[in-house]
Amino acid sequence: MHFSPPSSSALNSRLLLVGALVVLPSCATVRVAPVTATVPDEEPARLSVHRLVAYGDAMAEGLLHGCPDEPVPVSRLQPTEPAKSGVRNAPPSGVSYPARLQELLTEHYPGQPIEIINEGVGGAEVEADAAQLGRILIGDAPDVLLLTSGVHSINQQQGEAISRVVQALRAMIREAKARSVTVMVGTMLPQREGGCRADDYLDNINDIILANAQIRTMVGEEGAILVDLYQAFNGRTATLIGPDGLHPSADGYLVIARTFFDAIVRTLQEE
Repeated sequence: MHFSPPSSSALNSRLLLVGALVVLPSCATVRVAPVTATVPDEEPARLSVHRLVAYGDAMAEGLLHGCPDEPVPVSRLQPTEPAKSGVRNAPPSGVSYPARLQELLTEHYPGQPIEIINEGVGGAEVEADAAQLGRILIGDAPDVLLLTSGVHSINQQQGEAISRVVQALRAMIREAKARSVTVMVGTMLPQREGGCRADDYLDNINDIILANAQIRTMVGEEGAILVDLYQAFNGRTATLIGPDGLHPSADGYLVIARTFFDAIVRTLQEE
């Protein structure tokens, strides 16, 4: 018996169309054109504020410090770029946490104008910071106040200064919030016992821990944002605190910047 191959018309008639599915004989070859999906570009993250002021004492000022018999080489104090000019004109320091925070925010929010003004003054006591805050808020007109103050008062009077520090910080929070300024308060850093300026230990009591406990409570009561710098440094003072036992090392200033950065992204980035 002789079988002839099916003609093309016969082959076509054997195609079965079920819904959108075409069933072909096993001998047929199907070429399917690739489908390219267009995915819309994701909108870049944006910050809801653009001007921040780092206010307070030497922790904001951001210089490197040694002991009198172990001075820090001058070359390590030189800035990598000019600091933003503020009312109190803090000396420029490329290792300061405001300078490092500026770098982090600029990288994270490219194309968005973000300005950080350094208003730190080394050796300032908390009452002096409170007294000058008004002119800082008027002169710089910040959206956000980054506040680190109080350690020099603790170092001079230990536990007797705790209530004064807490009340002065409370007053500064209220003054800034009255001008619609968001306030972030950094806890005081741990000191490295044995350092030439680690004076918190003169009464054999770690008064920084006691003060920070009250600061954390007060910040919550006032509706400000707590930035727990103490916790970020705890257990790492050997590398993050400089040779004088009080001021941060270059790595320490970077940790402060990153801790503020995390808080800023978490609380002030637009949804």
